[in-house]
Amino acid sequence: MKIEKFTMESYENVIKLWRRSGINVGSTDTRDELEKMLQRNPNLFLIGKVNNRIIGVVIGGFDGRRGYVHHLAIDPDYQKKGYGKMIMDELIEKFRKIGVHKIHLFIEKYNKDVVEFYRNLGWEIRDDLIMMSFIPDKNLYKMRI
Repeated sequence: MKIEKFTMESYENVIKLWRRSGINVGSTDTRDELEKMLQRNPNLFLIGKVNNRIIGVVIGGFDGRRGYVHHLAIDPDYQKKGYGKMIMDELIEKFRKIGVHKIHLFIEKYNKDVVEFYRNLGWEIRDDLIMMSFIPDKNLYKMRI
């Protein structure tokens, strides 16, 4: 798999891949919102290609202190072949290069396979935190696009 930086030209293919992989695509995944993420973290938004086809994607975010992993997806036809680990290893190396001390990610509880994927990569479940969310503009936030 060849790993490259995401560009907006790949937007439609990435959205299709997320949907095909079972990721909920919402209002933070519009073209405008992903362009904001790309501008803020241009080196951390990665795609993986096999034979020029996008088969993997991950968004890395950096807030100046910690790193965050969003929407890692591997095309179902290419899963369990090491591609998820490859793209995560690349993202983690990029985090190391910018001095990130700790990386976080969020997994919906029902997604047991994803929990096991990350456990196998050495990630640990934290039970000392409670995640909370607040929606400042209910007109802006929509569950699906």
